[in-house]
Amino acid sequence: MLLNSMTTERTLYIISAVSAIAVVLTGTIATPTFAIKNYFNCMTDRANEHGKLTLDDAHMCLHNEYGVYRNIPYDVFTGRSGAY
Repeated sequence: MLLNSMTTERTLYIISAVSAIAVVLTGTIATPTFAIKNYFNCMTDRANEHGKLTLDDAHMCLHNEYGVYRNIPYDVFTGRSGAY
């Protein structure tokens, strides 16, 4: 009887550990996926708005999606910062 209880307890620990790892991995994989989707949606919106897509539009979408929340200056995305 004691062996069956230990086996059940160990199984529950393994299931909970695997579930916790799955939740963490899903969060780290899904967030960049949404960022890429939002970046492409931004470029599509800009192209539809102007009838063409310029390099400045792509830079602005990059900056809006990746730079604003990390306080990265816009010049870094355009390559005009001089810091290479």
